[in-house]
Amino acid sequence: MHGVFVPELRRGEIIVEGEENHHLKVKRIRAGEKVFLTDGKGRFCIGEIRKLGKKHSAVFCPQIQQAKRKKQLSLFLSTIEQNRLEWAVEKLTEISTCCIYLFPAKRSQTHRIRLERLLNKAVQAVKQSMNPFLPQIVALADLPSALEEAGKFQGRFYLQKGGEKTRNFPDSSAFFVGPEGGWTEEEILLFEKNSIRAVEMGSTVLRSETASVAIASIFMLI
Repeated sequence: MHGVFVPELRRGEIIVEGEENHHLKVKRIRAGEKVFLTDGKGRFCIGEIRKLGKKHSAVFCPQIQQAKRKKQLSLFLSTIEQNRLEWAVEKLTEISTCCIYLFPAKRSQTHRIRLERLLNKAVQAVKQSMNPFLPQIVALADLPSALEEAGKFQGRFYLQKGGEKTRNFPDSSAFFVGPEGGWTEEEILLFEKNSIRAVEMGSTVLRSETASVAIASIFMLI
């Protein structure tokens, strides 16, 4: 079933335009076929294509359903290359990550963050995975700003070799994933000062995007 993202989901006839309509044509969707519609806010509908056109198409939505998050997962990811970041955002969206915060760590390389491209990747992942929740993607100035944002989560952890091997995480948790050069002593002291616990992923050293997807998968499956 093909996924369609619409800014405002409502019962009745919905007009699909622009890029979303283009995707319907590329996928050779036909009138009468069922499609998955969502607004990325947890609302979704199994609709039916009523009319296909070059500039716009019509989809009928008989009933809107509201999904509920069982867990609140947020990732605080130190900045990495754009293409690797896009891959991470795509996978974290499929896993149903609530929020993705991006910030420069001390050992992060300087990279330009293209939020519009990241949001587009998230939208495509929502449609592909039929996950009705679009994550919030936020760029922060530094680690102190990230720590302030993390204060609203019940569980707060940072990935670190030699940390706890626990997998007992509260249902509302935030995880900090550092650069491949690791956290500095100053950053570790900040984590400890803010009561953020170190957890270990395993015996191997993972790249930042791999570690973020790995911990997200573990959190959602336990």
